[in-house]
Amino acid sequence: MDNLLFCQIASAGFYALLFFCDLLKKQLPTKRTVFFQLFLCAMMLDAIFSIDVILSQRYGETVMLNEAMLVVELLTQVACCVTLHLYIMAVAFKLGKNPVTMVIFGIIPVCILLTFVLLSPWLGIAYEFDQLGHMHRNIWYNVGQIILLLEFVIDLVVIWVSDIKYTARRRMLYSFMILIFILAIIFEISNSTLSALWQIGMIFFIYIFYLAQQSPDFYIDNTTGYFNRNGFLEVLYEEVQYQIPFSCLLVRVRDFTSMNQIYSAEILQKIQLEIGEIFTESSKGGIIYHIGSSTYAIMLRSRSNAEVLYYRLKDRISEIWNIDDVMVNHEYSYYELTYPEYGTDYEEIVQKIHYARSDHEAHHKAGELIHLQEGVGKDAERRQEIAHLIETAIMDNSIEIHFQPIFSFEEDSITSLEVLARLRDENRNYINPEYFIRIAEENHTIVQLGKQIFEKACIFAGKNHIFDMGIEEMSINLSPEQCRDEHLTEDLVEIASKHGIPMERIHLEITESEFEDKKAVEETLYRLKETGAKIALDDFGTGFSTLSNILSLPVDYVKIDKSLVWSFAEGKNQFLNDLMPMLKAEGKQIIAEGIENTEHIDIIKQLQGDYLQGYYYSKPLSEPEFLRFLKRFNHSEKSGAEA
Repeated sequence: MDNLLFCQIASAGFYALLFFCDLLKKQLPTKRTVFFQLFLCAMMLDAIFSIDVILSQRYGETVMLNEAMLVVELLTQVACCVTLHLYIMAVAFKLGKNPVTMVIFGIIPVCILLTFVLLSPWLGIAYEFDQLGHMHRNIWYNVGQIILLLEFVIDLVVIWVSDIKYTARRRMLYSFMILIFILAIIFEISNSTLSALWQIGMIFFIYIFYLAQQSPDFYIDNTTGYFNRNGFLEVLYEEVQYQIPFSCLLVRVRDFTSMNQIYSAEILQKIQLEIGEIFTESSKGGIIYHIGSSTYAIMLRSRSNAEVLYYRLKDRISEIWNIDDVMVNHEYSYYELTYPEYGTDYEEIVQKIHYARSDHEAHHKAGELIHLQEGVGKDAERRQEIAHLIETAIMDNSIEIHFQPIFSFEEDSITSLEVLARLRDENRNYINPEYFIRIAEENHTIVQLGKQIFEKACIFAGKNHIFDMGIEEMSINLSPEQCRDEHLTEDLVEIASKHGIPMERIHLEITESEFEDKKAVEETLYRLKETGAKIALDDFGTGFSTLSNILSLPVDYVKIDKSLVWSFAEGKNQFLNDLMPMLKAEGKQIIAEGIENTEHIDIIKQLQGDYLQGYYYSKPLSEPEFLRFLKRFNHSEKSGAEA
């Protein structure tokens, strides 16, 4: 008895610790979370009342107390089974989808079990007590256990048959949990002596099960403390699966990415936190998600709530922030998405959210509330079409490459070129490169596509002997998504070697963006540097990185985006006056993009830039066009110098 009492006390302590630890963590507002917490609570109560039963049998002065404790213990055991069943149904998104099924396989069995437990002390339906308070079970007690057994068998079938998004490993984990309870019921029916020992094994498995679940921290944004994009998509998926109406208000800080180039991370983080506080105060019960560095989503129950919140936020969110005596200007775009009015397909809804988060200025009208209605779905369809074209181009090796020359101040000639990918649609028209590259990144086809582009560039360079024509280096774009490929460096070196191209002749241009895996990007860039390749940071001035982050990367060249060059020429900003000397002081060479006239050339020359790229020299050219241009331009420049 002492060993059994010790075992139950240890079980109660373990379940209490697990339950309260889980309760104190910030959890996603999902049915799965709620029922898992209820399950842990039921297991804790069952262990506690098992202790009470042992103590009442040993020290209790009345038979009635003994009987009451046994009944309560039975009720907690039923609660453990029922909450586990509900948890499995929540995992499989079966709660409430078919009311008839839920009544037959959920409510009715629970009612039968509760009837057995509660009426048996008086009517002796499933068990009865003798004069000493000892419980004697009959055949109907085993019938109740068999009902629980059938419930869990159904749960096993649901886990493996239902169309849910979990992997086979996750399904196996849920199945083992169910099997643990099935075995416990079998031991109970057979009055096996293993029943008590089995509880110890159950403790260890539930602990392993708890650790194997996705950590709540996975869903938390470290900057703001709100739920992140992972959590948002998880909740969104459950809402759609259960067909629960909702309205989502998306708020995007329009110029947040540009602010990263000017202001420190600390200032911008303070603004994010203050914006978040305004959301919390204004949403009145809405769940807030930080789904991107510049985008927030607030989940509400109705469209009218979303519109009320929109007008409230417009009045409260400042467009000019004064943080630590620094003035920061912001503009905001607002989007409203209502389910099911604006679509019932999960993927379609996600595409609309991507549309709201995209970088196309035409999509983001400052201050207006944009309704993500049916028309936005056309963009999703177009994305699917382009994704198919990308896959076809990879299979057929039909991606095209064009070349844009880069002028060197020092050599006074074209000394390098940028390789640009081109994809045609079904009508043989070119698709916007930024658009199809982004789709390739989202669909994870960018790794294959990037290698194909790299090899075509190497073939072009080797076949035409461009390094004997004044070209010193060749720039090829590299996506942050490609950096997640651990074999990327070895593959690129192998391709270059196959075509006789030294890695020292290659610039790999990575676009400044919100690196989802910054560590992978850094490690890949350093490995590429070790091969002799040079690293260029493309489109500087439009992305998410701060200047300090840029200087920490192994970057040789910085490409100034055309927007900074043009706005400087128009007198709208003077950022280049400070930016370029800082980059030069750090040993970076500067390539200015968007050069379209002599004024632009004079500006970059005055600021001591190194290279120029833009339509003043040439638009991107096909292979034969580029070769003709290169011979003509460099030859004429040299002839002029000799004269």
